[in-house]
Amino acid sequence: MDLPSDETIRERLAWVDGLAKSDVKVRVLEAIGWPREVEERFFEGGASSLPEVSYDVDRDALRDRVKELDRAEKSIEGDDPITEWLRSSVASMRDASRLVLALGTAEFSRLSKELYGGPRTRFHGGNERNIDLAHHVIERLRPHGRDEAVDEGDVETLDAEALASSLRARLAREYPSMAIAVLVDPGATAKVVAGASRVRVRADATFSPWEADALWHHEVETHSLSGQNGAAQPALGFLRTGGPRSTRTQEGLAVFSELHHHCASIERLQRLANRVLLVDMAEQGASFLDLYRHLVARGAPEREAYLDAQRVCRGGLVTGGAPFTKDTVYLAGLLDVQAFLSAVVREGFRDEMELLVSGRLALEDLTALVHLRRRGILQRPRYIPAWLRRWRTLVPEFAFLSFLDAIALQRVQSQYEALIHAATET
Repeated sequence: MDLPSDETIRERLAWVDGLAKSDVKVRVLEAIGWPREVEERFFEGGASSLPEVSYDVDRDALRDRVKELDRAEKSIEGDDPITEWLRSSVASMRDASRLVLALGTAEFSRLSKELYGGPRTRFHGGNERNIDLAHHVIERLRPHGRDEAVDEGDVETLDAEALASSLRARLAREYPSMAIAVLVDPGATAKVVAGASRVRVRADATFSPWEADALWHHEVETHSLSGQNGAAQPALGFLRTGGPRSTRTQEGLAVFSELHHHCASIERLQRLANRVLLVDMAEQGASFLDLYRHLVARGAPEREAYLDAQRVCRGGLVTGGAPFTKDTVYLAGLLDVQAFLSAVVREGFRDEMELLVSGRLALEDLTALVHLRRRGILQRPRYIPAWLRRWRTLVPEFAFLSFLDAIALQRVQSQYEALIHAATET
């Protein structure tokens, strides 16, 4: 395999970085967000009518942007890993523009499924689907229910100001420190909205202590951290935003961080799994109201039911049949990341592990980044998440778990059937 010369690589990287800095800014999640006024009108109307949502985008500029990036992708010739990665990076920029261009139509949902997958997308050509994983998680967690050892009334929740103060304090203790502003925002359309340099906390939101901890690891130590690492790369600044193709890996990595730090609660995993089912319901024709009422009937607080139904319907059709499928990537991405770590950590590839947090990227990008690191073009990431800084405790965990690959767990579980039966007797 012949790689391009360093000079050619640097020229191509500078060109792709220039494309990423276009005046046509495409931030998918910002573009599809519903204004807070939509939420207030919904509840003022007794939560009985479909929300009325419109999307204000410059479609002419987006069409020109799609054409520009189409031409750019086709002009990158070569079949080596670096060239293929650059083509994919340009294609991801184009796909983000295509997605925003299709806002409010059934085409938006079709593109969403093409880019993120859907509930019935299969894992790597096998028979298992995203929805099968969601059902498995729900069934495994169902017996545990509420933790009777914890009296929910005794758990002191954090309001928005307390959470913001907690995040600021944690940021102040980090070294090197990340320049991230934490704001309480009355207009935030989710409980927490995080970017590379700013975290907005919804003013009326409350958080359990473990939820606050999970938000730190998910939003700040994964999403903000990877965005800042990408922006700090002298030759690869476009790694600050990975586009739709990086979403599955980035969300999987964020949920892995929650699990690794023991702050992903039963309720959190159940919610991620249930969102896959909500997307499937919407694909089968359920409207926003159907999803909202389904969640309320299952005991969800009204505002949380609204936010979860909104996540599924934003960008697509509130009448049903055309959802935003991004919520199917969280568990699927976690599975991908866990499999990757199982293969790489136990082999001791710490440098390759650092590549994973050098920007917002997909797992399939890592081969190209290995070559760029060897040539001195890709620098080490400035910020390292806590789970990776603790390398000497991470390696033993995966070294031990790797032996499970050789054990038939079904056979081991059969030894405890009497215990399981006794524990579940009524």
